[in-house]
Amino acid sequence: MKTIKVVSLVGNPCLLSPDKGSSLYQSINDILEKTTPVVVDFTGYEFLSSTFLNHSFGQLCIDNDWDDTAFKEKVSIVGMEEDDVDEVAITVHNAQLRRTLKLQHISPAEYYSQRLPA
Repeated sequence: MKTIKVVSLVGNPCLLSPDKGSSLYQSINDILEKTTPVVVDFTGYEFLSSTFLNHSFGQLCIDNDWDDTAFKEKVSIVGMEEDDVDEVAITVHNAQLRRTLKLQHISPAEYYSQRLPA
């Protein structure tokens, strides 16, 4: 089982930018081409944004058509605070919704404009 140390990978304990999320995405993808599962170690991080999660874990789920179960089979997360683990679950769920909308040729803006109160 291969481990990615996120703070070392991105060179910063603040995990906020889409570029850093994309860097994690690429590292996970590279490892998953050879072996599975991959351990993603967040030890030492200070801040985490939904943008970072969307560009890493969310994009993995979209590109690979993973639901929560498939994600957990392929990616093991350690060293993350409980509240942020919840954010990962939301990211995975939202990624599946975005993938479903994309397959149905529905824009997210159209989808939400029909479901959110004005």
